[in-house]
Amino acid sequence: MKKINILIIEDTMLTAQKIKRTLEWEGYNVVAIASRSDSAIETMFKNSVDIIIADINIKGDRNGIETAQIIQKNFNVPVIFLTSYHDDSTLAEASTVNFTGYIVKPYLDSHLLREVKLATYRFSLNENIKPVELNDGYIYNIGTKTLYKNQEKINLTKKEQQFLHILIQNKNVVISNEHIDLVLWHTSITNDENRRQLLFRLRKKVPELDIKTLKGEGYILII
Repeated sequence: MKKINILIIEDTMLTAQKIKRTLEWEGYNVVAIASRSDSAIETMFKNSVDIIIADINIKGDRNGIETAQIIQKNFNVPVIFLTSYHDDSTLAEASTVNFTGYIVKPYLDSHLLREVKLATYRFSLNENIKPVELNDGYIYNIGTKTLYKNQEKINLTKKEQQFLHILIQNKNVVISNEHIDLVLWHTSITNDENRRQLLFRLRKKVPELDIKTLKGEGYILII
């Protein structure tokens, strides 16, 4: 049976470690604990993550709900929210994310494990994910975030790989410049030239893929 990989987004380390111990005792693999939005997004690109457990009120520029929104635009992964708040405004904001569980603190370990198991069954996470077939012999392994051309691996830099992943996960949909900047550069200052240079290098490595630029809007991968 496939081992389920879980990312914990929680800025209180004692709480995060308690969740980690509970999950690992049950045989789950915690790939990372992220205390901020940018580190959570980076973890998604570096690891194969099956489930996210996110505290809503984390420190930083973006809370847990906003972080989950960004992640779900680029990764098909269920989210379980963990929070001390269950007022109407928090629930309304959480409803903007396709979350699979909502646990109110203080919680029982059995409640957490129940939500994780439900997500595992609901999303068939014990099954292997099929690779994405692209044009002209390109195959993309979503789990390892690796691109192949006629079964030969194509070596990409970190930013090239992240850019390509965004395009593949949103194929045939325009991805805005703002979204790309947010995911790839987080809070760092960037500009149009950085994106253009990144796309230029990526196109040289994957010339057959139809990546189009929409001036002033964003980019789209046509499949």
